[in-house]
Amino acid sequence: MYNEKGNLVKLVEMDNEFIIYLKYATTDNFTGQKIYNSGECWIDKHTAEILIKAKNIFKTAGYRVKVWDAYRPISAQAKFWEIMPNHDFVAKPPDMRKIKKFRPTHMNGLCVDITLTDLDGNDIAMPSEFDDMTERASLNCIKTSEEGRKNATYLKEVMESVGFLAYDKEWWHFYDVSTEPTPFMDFQI
Repeated sequence: MYNEKGNLVKLVEMDNEFIIYLKYATTDNFTGQKIYNSGECWIDKHTAEILIKAKNIFKTAGYRVKVWDAYRPISAQAKFWEIMPNHDFVAKPPDMRKIKKFRPTHMNGLCVDITLTDLDGNDIAMPSEFDDMTERASLNCIKTSEEGRKNATYLKEVMESVGFLAYDKEWWHFYDVSTEPTPFMDFQI
């Protein structure tokens, strides 16, 4: 049995082959601050299941999956917005008193930020660094390396084949669009 919080489970309890490096549990992120209390990766259970499918495809091709972010508390999203109110890269936290319909976001564990590594855990070339809030983060940016774009395109193709949708402004960000969105939460990690 898994540890569960609503629709959330710990990813490593479902599959321990992921590299978990939650950027917001460190100071190595755009805020320069540690936002999360721990590096435990919580994620919607269905989202974890399809991420495991993608991980297995990547593994057969000689890659591992590194997870930079999954579930994010509403309060963390509010802190991000306070630091950088930019709709292209940071979602404005919702007013929970007014929200009528939910969508896949980090705040319900239905989004993941990931990259690929080789089997030894070394990052492979991608268009930009994580949290690069410039045009370089987009797959459509021609100012990035051909190898990085090729790798990010492969990442996108596999993720979309299992039920995710890529975000066009961030090559690392994927929405689980194959399940019904659940309410947002403020469970602290």
